[in-house]
Formats: sequence, structure tokens, C-alpha cells
Amino acid sequence: MFDPQRGFVDPLLAWHERHGRHDLPWREPDRTPFEILLAEVLLQRTTAEAVAGAYRPFAARYPTPGTIAAAPTEEIEALVAPLGLVKRAAYLRRCASEILAWNSGDVPREHSELVNLHGVGEYTARSVLIHVTGLGIAAVDTNVKRLLSRFFGVTADRDRIAVLADALAPSTRSGDFQHAMLDFAAEVCTAGSPACSSCPVREPCASSEG
Repeated sequence: MFDPQRGFVDPLLAWHERHGRHDLPWREPDRTPFEILLAEVLLQRTTAEAVAGAYRPFAARYPTPGTIAAAPTEEIEALVAPLGLVKRAAYLRRCASEILAWNSGDVPREHSELVNLHGVGEYTARSVLIHVTGLGIAAVDTNVKRLLSRFFGVTADRDRIAVLADALAPSTRSGDFQHAMLDFAAEVCTAGSPACSSCPVREPCASSEG
């Protein structure tokens, strides 16, 4: 009988330890909850590679909700314009203002409060909780959905995949598992040309059986 922990989670974590994108600045262990939230908002519908170069100076300039809420929208727009994220400037200012008004400047640690922030959807809220609190859940984007639907041979329904992802997420390494899924989907189980021949978990993969 197939054991998802031994057949999927463990090999994926092992692959990530060797090949994961460990140099992404928002994954550094000393990042504050607000710096993590900043990264998640900037990463929406944008590649990690595109955000990586701009993230450090952006987080250094706006390290707290107060600093970004007080900044002119035009100033923020100028910094994110090269990423094609001009609309994100207004999102970030409004989100920061809400954190100040509703939570005394602290990033919420409850799902219901996070998803009420402007510009924060289900994926962003879950990812923040994983990285800030260590909660044993997963966050499903297009890449994670593709990976799990292929491997387990299930329909790519987001709700069904979300339940599966949460069940797979290890309670003590949810952050590592989230990074592993994202990086594996970006490097191996890609949308167009998946590297099935070199996939370390290809033997039990449902997509490799046909």
C-alpha cells in the first residue's frame, strides 16, 4: 500500500535540501512577519526570479506597516514599476493601514483576520501562517495544484487539492514542504516540459503510469 509520507513527502523534502532555491531572500529565517507578508503580496502572479532582486531594498525601505502606510503611493509605485506591479503599491499601503488600525501594527496570526486584509487572498493568508506560525497546513497555487494532481492522479479541483495538500503537510516542517512543492514544480514538474525521466518520485507518480 502506498505511503504518501515515504513515497512523496520524504523524497520531495530530500530533493529540496539538495536542489531547492535556498537563496531567495524572503526565506531567510530572520525575516519578520511583515517582511514575509510583503514578499507574499509582491509574489502574487509574479515569478520568484522577478521579485528576488527588488525584495531586499524594498523590505529595507519599508520594514514596518507604519513606514509603508506613510509613504506616498507614487514612491512605492516607482519601486515596483520595474516588476510590472504598479497596482500592488496601493494594495500594500491599504493593507499596511489596516494592520495598523485593526491589529496595532502586528501582522494577524489568524486566518480569518489575514484574509480580510486588502490584497490578501487564501493562498497569501495560508503562506503567511505557514511561515510565521509554523502551522501544519499548505498553500495551493497553480504550480502546487499541477504537481499534486499529476502525482496523485486526482482532478485539478482547487478545493480537493487543498484538502490533499493539508493532509500531506508535515506538522513540524510545513514551511520546508511548501518550499519543496513550489521549487519542485518550478524546476522538475513544470507545466510545459516536465522532467519525468529525472524525477526522484516518478515511480509512484500516477502520470508516469500511462
